[in-house]
Amino acid sequence: IIQARVGSKRLKKKILRKIGKKTVIEILLERLKYSKKINKIIIAIPNTKQNDSLFKKLKKLNYEVFRGDENNVLKRYYDCAKKFKINNIIRITSDCPLIDPELIDNGINLFKKNNIDYLSNVLTPSFPDGLDFEIFSFKALKKSMDEYLSKSEKEHVTQYMIRSNKIKKLNLNSKENFSNLRLTLDYEVDFLVI
Repeated sequence: IIQARVGSKRLKKKILRKIGKKTVIEILLERLKYSKKINKIIIAIPNTKQNDSLFKKLKKLNYEVFRGDENNVLKRYYDCAKKFKINNIIRITSDCPLIDPELIDNGINLFKKNNIDYLSNVLTPSFPDGLDFEIFSFKALKKSMDEYLSKSEKEHVTQYMIRSNKIKKLNLNSKENFSNLRLTLDYEVDFLVI
């Protein structure tokens, strides 16, 4: 599930900006198609008028789109996973257009092999910012929904999973530490780098 919206405060409509002939979101989606392990790609967007143009664009590109709560992104993920009957969710944000599908496949292999509820490469960052992803079970997502969470925890989806000692976790580390590099899209300078 990719969380996406056009209402970014720092860089307006950043995922609809074009690099060459493709938008940032198209670049991300095309890169994910190279994964050998991902079964389905769904974009979860807010159900607001502001995101109607994004919805139309994604539908025109023949992607599954789920519309849900704008601010409670945790609920958006939960409702989306429930609707599509997803057992294990990969969380990717739309401001990571240079995501590495091979890295995600490695994460999926580790997730399955270790019988855990949560895996990411962000618990102890070692990859460039912008190659971030998280994999978690529906069970861990439901556990998060059942807790009394702060506004921040509802907005950032996995904060409860990360801090909870009830959820079995694992971090995927790079052999070298590249966490000082930025390949994410938050500011104009990031767009120029990408």
